Amino acid sequence: MKNNVIKGTLAFGLATMISRVTGLLRDAFFAGYFGTSSQYDAYLVAIMIPFFLRKIFAEGALSLTFIPMFAERRRKSLEESFEFTSTVLLLIIAITSVISASGVFFSTPVTRVFAGGFSPEVIQLTSKLMKITFPFILLVSTWSVFYGVLNSFDAYFLAALSPAFINISTIIGIVLSKYFNPPILAPAIAFVVGGAAQVTILAVAAKRKGFKFRPRFNRKDAKEFLKLFGLTMISPAIAQVNSLVDTRVATELGSGAVSSLQYAMRLYQLPLGVFAVSVATVVLAELSKYVENKEKFNETMWSSLETLLYFVIPAMLGLIVLSEEIVSLLFQRGAFTYQDTIITARILKAYAVGLPFYGLFNIFSRVHYSRKNPRFPSIIAALMAGINILLDIVLGLIYGPVGIAWATTLAGIFGAFAVASGILLKTSLAKKQLFELLKIAIVSSLMVIVIILEKSLLRPSLLSSAIEIVSGAIVYLVLSKLFSLREYENIKNIFRGR
Repeated sequence: MKNNVIKGTLAFGLATMISRVTGLLRDAFFAGYFGTSSQYDAYLVAIMIPFFLRKIFAEGALSLTFIPMFAERRRKSLEESFEFTSTVLLLIIAITSVISASGVFFSTPVTRVFAGGFSPEVIQLTSKLMKITFPFILLVSTWSVFYGVLNSFDAYFLAALSPAFINISTIIGIVLSKYFNPPILAPAIAFVVGGAAQVTILAVAAKRKGFKFRPRFNRKDAKEFLKLFGLTMISPAIAQVNSLVDTRVATELGSGAVSSLQYAMRLYQLPLGVFAVSVATVVLAELSKYVENKEKFNETMWSSLETLLYFVIPAMLGLIVLSEEIVSLLFQRGAFTYQDTIITARILKAYAVGLPFYGLFNIFSRVHYSRKNPRFPSIIAALMAGINILLDIVLGLIYGPVGIAWATTLAGIFGAFAVASGILLKTSLAKKQLFELLKIAIVSSLMVIVIILEKSLLRPSLLSSAIEIVSGAIVYLVLSKLFSLREYENIKNIFRGR
């Protein structure tokens, strides 16, 4: 089980890393071609609504509902699980087609609600882009069903890699933007083309795994799915309200505020996706298998927490210490200035503090979802949203985009402690596990000390930034070996084929 979690995490994490790197490359192209312009602000809002719905329907409630139900039916028979999948596909296509059409038709009023701080010209552009991007929700929701099927068969790599095709397509759109008027139309169109490629690739992969579409609609399955889906979607829907409020408040802070916030968020989401989301995705599938075996269930949960913290603690500290170096290395060129680097780095530091807490929230939430009990994490998510909205208004309007980032982090800290409290009170943490967590903290702290020493000795430049980033990772691995960290040994054994 321990190796299952680590193997799945490594496969998912590697693919996510590739996908996120292509995402950073995409953002670097955006920075060079569009900087922090009003056109890029319009694009970000135009894809924000489809991404909001993607987080709810696709990566959110749909996956959280689908995987435990698929595992339950698979324990009975593969045929029953495929019939259930076919029913969900038909249901999701019908629902998201209506949502996509509504978004296209009502793009102007939707834009005014979520980007009211923009000028009339930018609102009009945002509405135009939204007509192009809204059908993405149909594509990505269909993709998420095949994503769930592949994860249920322990096939994590391609599922996690598939978003890279959207990034690559968008990069092509950015390069071709000079042929469009306005130029931002090109990446908006390419964004949707990439979504179509993504769903096609996973559909083919699911078929190769043995999935066969059954053109039958099981009303009992549909009713049970919708009931659980309705409860499950509350948590990711409320969580995504945070992003919408962040962006809405940022539109009141002047040109470039939305862009700076998003550049920082992209960097923050790299370790969040590669490590925290990877572990959470794998653990949901693993916990769903052992939901009827308390001992294996708890063992899987604790091993996932250890794996999570091994990766996210050094990532958090690295983002804080090397924020300016990372931002300048990736974005400071073309229309992206040194002042943009300073502002984005400050935002990144605030986001980074929340990284382990959002990771813990994801893990403990999955414990509830695997048991088909979404009520408690939904309540906590509602409280988190309330805290975030209040702090967005207070801190955002006082401290600008940095205050918005701190609002998100503080809400995450509350959510992690709240959702974990009930579970931790019912289980015990062994001294061996506590000692392992202590070693992770010590090794991470020593890594930071080495990086700070390097910064004091090296002259600031792109080369020194790259050296500090790479050496930090190397130092952490070397210290992991010297301190005999269990996660390091498990990863080493996996690569040795043990």
